[in-house]
Amino acid sequence: MHNIELKKYYYPQLDAIRGLSFIAIFFYHAYNPTLFSGFIQHLYHRLDLSIDVFFVLSSFLLTWLGINEIKINNNFSFKNYFARRALRIWPLYFILLVFSFIALPFVAHYFKTNITLPPPSYYIFFIANFYNGEQVYFLKFLWTLSVEEQFYILWGGCLWLLKRSLLWCVIFFLGASISFSIYALYFQKSYFNNTLTYFFDFGIGALTAILLYKNFDKCKKYFHKISWLKIMVFYFSLPLFFYLSYKTLNTLSGINYDLINLLVRYFFIIFTALVIVEQMSNDRTFLKLANSRFLIYTGKISYGLYCFHGIVLTFGGIVLQKLGFQLFSFTSAILFLVINYIIASLSYQFIEKPFLRLKDKLRRI
Repeated sequence: MHNIELKKYYYPQLDAIRGLSFIAIFFYHAYNPTLFSGFIQHLYHRLDLSIDVFFVLSSFLLTWLGINEIKINNNFSFKNYFARRALRIWPLYFILLVFSFIALPFVAHYFKTNITLPPPSYYIFFIANFYNGEQVYFLKFLWTLSVEEQFYILWGGCLWLLKRSLLWCVIFFLGASISFSIYALYFQKSYFNNTLTYFFDFGIGALTAILLYKNFDKCKKYFHKISWLKIMVFYFSLPLFFYLSYKTLNTLSGINYDLINLLVRYFFIIFTALVIVEQMSNDRTFLKLANSRFLIYTGKISYGLYCFHGIVLTFGGIVLQKLGFQLFSFTSAILFLVINYIIASLSYQFIEKPFLRLKDKLRRI
């Protein structure tokens, strides 16, 4: 446990994973490859699993930092933890709410355009994932922030009050999520936006952090001995698994499609956790995400990229239509991605960074 790497709280390769995930979810929302069919179309629809990567990464990092704080200080400060989370999430989030619920109605009235807004309380109190009514397109993406905030409070309480029973907390999260998902499938209830659905993601992320922290040296030694070929086989097992699930869904009759998709999602979440372990433990990895400046930077500004991408897609499409431009779907997606990067970079530099400096001052490790 004296390994200096265990006390680190920033890993560029994790930012790179986050950056890669944002690019995937952006193209899922911005581009539909109608020219393709079959397995390629199936892969496109799997891009929505990138949301699960965000949840796994958040849980992993919060748990990793929490364990470090407990080891170094022999306690966990919930007050500091909550303040750090608020400084990271709230400033940009509430600026978007002011734009959505105060400025946007005036803009819509000026241009004589009808818009549908949900009750603001769902977003103010971070319960937007439970709102099922109609609303403007770009607000629909913010439900994930509600899910994360709900988890932050629960997991912060576990780190503070149940720090010696974290494994039992993880077992509860996993058990509750699996039970709820099976119940929802059996009784045909909606579960996509429900927080309990994503307890599995958070539980796997936390479990990965706990186990890796305890066995970090063993993992380093294991990956030092493992062959390059085995690592490549591991990474290529994901597209192979997607292909097998595609063939299963399209060739076998009488199967429960929702159950298969749930199992695919569980496999992907566990695979994501293993990628985190491999990237943090394997100095000889052939997928050198820690060296990708573009993906690392994308990960750093991914919060802004995610928050703004719905707005860029919504208003970008309106502007192109008003100007009479008809671009190919992929061309417009690239254009909107560039615009999104510019806006998110400015947001990171001038809105988020000042709060991030305050957040860093509250670190206890």
